[in-house]
Amino acid sequence: MRNKIISLAIVLVSAASIAYASFATTLTVNGTGTATGNWAVEIISITPTGQVGATDHASTPSFTATSATFNVDLAYPGATSSYQVVIKNKGNINAKLSTITNLTAINSGAPTYLTYAISGVAVNDTLAPNASTTATISVTWAASASTNPSGANKAATITFNYVQN
Repeated sequence: MRNKIISLAIVLVSAASIAYASFATTLTVNGTGTATGNWAVEIISITPTGQVGATDHASTPSFTATSATFNVDLAYPGATSSYQVVIKNKGNINAKLSTITNLTAINSGAPTYLTYAISGVAVNDTLAPNASTTATISVTWAASASTNPSGANKAATITFNYVQN
């Protein structure tokens, strides 16, 4: 009986030693990984969609990358002008709209009765590769305003900041 216990103990110690040795060895993994992507989110067009008592001041709206610049002449209270801004993801990486220009500062600038608004896009909207989205930018002369009956204008640059989704 004593020989069986000693034999069993030797077998258990040997198995434990082999198990420990197999887990205690250093595992080395070698390899190379490559990640490629093409980031290209940009405004591709600006189209006037509604002009009531409005004309573009000196030039039509312009854009570079993800910023659009407007300078609209409005003729009288209640006049409006709106534009469709098409933004396209020309790359192969999913994009997310992280920020849009805060219009509070623009609208609080003189003349305050002219205000800009953005619709059609919102922060955290996603844009898949080869997809596009359309933002509507509008500028309005408050109908209740009675100042400057000879017309007014206000310039604004609106930026759509995209990040990788």
